[in-house]
Order: sequence, then C-alpha cells, then structure tokens
Amino acid sequence: MKGKLLLVFGMFLLSVVSLKGEEKDSVRSFSISQKSVYPFIIQDSPALVFTMRQIDEDYLSGYRIYSRILGECFSPAVNYAIQAVTGFLFLIPLTHEEAHRSILSGKNIGSVSRPFFFSQRRGYVYGVTDATLKNLRDSDFPTYSRLHGAGLESDYMLTHREEELIAFGQERFGTLAVEYLMRKAMIFQYYLMGFVKMDIDGDEEKDELLRDIVGNDIYGNIRHLFRPTMNFQRYTRYADLTSQEIWYLHKMGYRSLLNLANLNIIGIPNISLSANTNINFGMGHIMCPFGDFIDENIFVQYRKKLLLETYVREYQNNQKWFMAGGIGVKDYPIGNKFISSVNLHVWNQPENLGFNDTQGKFGGAVEWVGRYFLVSGKRRQNSAVSLDMGLIYKTSGYLPEEIVMQEHFGIRIGASIALDK
Repeated sequence: MKGKLLLVFGMFLLSVVSLKGEEKDSVRSFSISQKSVYPFIIQDSPALVFTMRQIDEDYLSGYRIYSRILGECFSPAVNYAIQAVTGFLFLIPLTHEEAHRSILSGKNIGSVSRPFFFSQRRGYVYGVTDATLKNLRDSDFPTYSRLHGAGLESDYMLTHREEELIAFGQERFGTLAVEYLMRKAMIFQYYLMGFVKMDIDGDEEKDELLRDIVGNDIYGNIRHLFRPTMNFQRYTRYADLTSQEIWYLHKMGYRSLLNLANLNIIGIPNISLSANTNINFGMGHIMCPFGDFIDENIFVQYRKKLLLETYVREYQNNQKWFMAGGIGVKDYPIGNKFISSVNLHVWNQPENLGFNDTQGKFGGAVEWVGRYFLVSGKRRQNSAVSLDMGLIYKTSGYLPEEIVMQEHFGIRIGASIALDK
C-alpha cells in the first residue's frame, strides 16, 4: 500500500512542477470533453494486491492505449492480428484468472495465478489445499460459488464497460473490436460446451497444490449449487452431472445467447434519435453466487455531455425471481478540468444469497468518482493527468465486480491520463 500511495504522491508532485509558470489563457483552453480518458485505480478497497474492479478498470485502460498505439504503427490487418494473438494467448486469460484469484485474496487465502495459454491448463489458479477450499464451501457457500464464476463475471463486466465506452462515443468500435468480440466468444464457449458434453479438466494432479482451484467453472458451479454438501471433489466432468443439473446447464447455455443482443456485435456504436441525442441498448446474462441474472441496459448520450446509463436486472435462483436495477451519470464535466460520475444500484436478492431461498432481502449501493485534471502549459495541451478519488457504500448483497458481499464502505485512489481523441 505504501508504494502505491507514494506513486500517487509522486504523480501529484510531477504535476505541480509541470504547472509552474502555467499560462492562464492556455489552461482555460483545455477542455476534458475533447479528450479520451484512461482511468487507473492505484489503490482499491479492501486493500489487496488487486481487486476485481481494479483489475478490470486498469486492464481496459491499458488495452485501449495498447490498441491505439498498434493502430498508429501498423496497418489495420496487422494491428488486428497482433491484438488477436496477444489477447488469445495472454491478455484474456490474464483478467479471467486474476478475477478468480481476487475472490480468494478477499478471504485472505493465498493462491497463484498462471494466466498463460501454454501453461498446463491453459490458464488457471493453484496453490490452495483441498481442506482450505472445503472449509470455504462449508462456511461461506456464496463466496465458494462465486469463486467458480468470478472469471466469467470479470469477462462479462469488461464487455459491459466496452459497450458503455462505445455507446457514449468515448472509444471507437475499431479500437475495442478484437478484445470485445473475442471476450464475448469466450463467454459463449464456457456456457455452450455443455451442449457438446465437452470435458476440459483432464486427470487430477497428485499434488493438491498443483490443482486448479475449481476446474470447469460452469460444471463445478452448477454441481455445487444443487449439491452443496456432497463429498468434496475439485473437478467436475459432464458425466458427474445429474439429469437435473444437465437441464440447468442447458438453460444457462440458452440464456448466454442474450449476450448477443447488442448493436456493438455488428459494429454499430449507437442510434441517433436527433441532432443532440444518441442511444444504445442491449442485454446480457451471467451466473452469480445464487443462480444467474439477466440485464437490460440502455445508454443515452445527450449533447455529448450528459451520459446516462440505466439497467433493469432479473436475478433467479432455483426457486424464484428477484428484481434489481440502477442508474448512473458518467463523466459529467464540471468546468474544464473536473469530471464526476455517480451510480445508484438497488436490488432484491435471496435473503442469504442461497440457491433455494424463497425470501428476498432489499439492498443497494451508491458509487461516486471524481477526477481533477492537472493541466500544463501550451506545449503540452494534448495531454493531462488527473488525481482520482472514488467512494462506495453498499449494503450486504452481491454487486458484480465488488468482491465484498457484506456491508461495505470503500475508498478508491487513482489517476487518469487524458489524450486527444
């Protein structure tokens, strides 16, 4: 933590030095609305190596810059080929496996992420004993269930963030096309493998510390939802599933196709309703600690200043449906050098986050982020750096990307880079 705070302080000092002798008329000419903003979380809460939210936001900003540089250096064909190869071999497995690792870190369980396609299991997390995982299952089942789905939860939220950036005109579709489409394909691959009875786990390693923490994410999650107290085994194969579990697996596969319901899939960023208003809409689906959920998302851009996102969410466990929703204002400019975002979430979820709970419990969360840009003189008007502060308060309950499922108040510290679009 000290190193990260020193980095923030160092960025601040660097910015102060760059502001010395600043010309007032030059600062007035700076407008954040004309920039592409790349945010990075330096320290999240709880203070771990990396939280899931931190992994996703930092990765996506880094990827956007990476794609931008490739686009400036190579032809489109070479650019997309490089993105596809690096994404398939390293980048997509990196965030997927780090998301699994973050759930264990949130429970103070040490583990090792090996996010390489050419590794033994094409990307996995290991270094945890069977006894530790069994204790987590028996003492905190919602977290154990989430451990299975964390990688796909991260994949889902990254595609959602990409859809938001494209819909609001904050990023070109071409910059994110390879990452976005490949990550969507990865989600489908996991959910649709049940239709072809695909097994990917192979033989279990003799040394338990070398075993993948959960094996097949979907098979394992479904088996444990239906049989949470069965004899502990880490890997789940298609033949291990009951007929009821196979029916549920196929239901998840069909529902995963809802992730295709977005105009970005065919390269359309948004629809123009008038000279001042653009809109995009889409759907999504993913599993969660007590079953799964379906999203309906709407993105509205008004006068290129008001960026409004709203969603309706339907959770379902084994017994019933639970409704949720939210609304957010993104990157609203207050003056030329400050932007702010606020999000409000409300939900009704199973009382104990259980697969068979019939009673619901209401909860919610509010998030705020502010970014203040430190602007240099005329010669450096094409870029700026900001100091960022974020706050979140949530009641007990599940919120995608937030690894704490109990009541939680958190602080985020970060920095953003602003470059000409």
